[in-house]
Amino acid sequence: MSPQPIPPQVLRLLRHPDSSKVLSMVSTDGYPHSIVLGALIADEDGRICVGEAFMYRSSKYLEECPRAEFLVWMGKDGYSLRADVVGHVTEGPDLDRMNELLGKKGMHASALWVFQSVQVWDESASYTSGDRIQRWTPSAPGS
Repeated sequence: MSPQPIPPQVLRLLRHPDSSKVLSMVSTDGYPHSIVLGALIADEDGRICVGEAFMYRSSKYLEECPRAEFLVWMGKDGYSLRADVVGHVTEGPDLDRMNELLGKKGMHASALWVFQSVQVWDESASYTSGDRIQRWTPSAPGS
């Protein structure tokens, strides 16, 4: 699938410190495996980074099947983002930034999983729940 930028309303929710965030993947026995995320980094271009903290089984599952889905919500607003693993980073500025975020919660990441969003879905408690959000292209500067 092609990379998908993250629409502004979804990006705001991903970046909001009070929103709830879950990462789901497929376990080796074929069942869904989900974890609560302490923090994530999300960019407009669809890149999402997750710190590898307490991800013992999750890391193994991501290595075996490099696809995942993020669910983020706050109140009645919610979105899911399907994503592909595009990297696993053990050093650098993104990992340093993640550890600043996790440090506020008493956690530390040994590495960073990097994902690329490929689909975004509306999962809000509304009539639009289950709708795929149309491809969004950022406007050119000055337009």
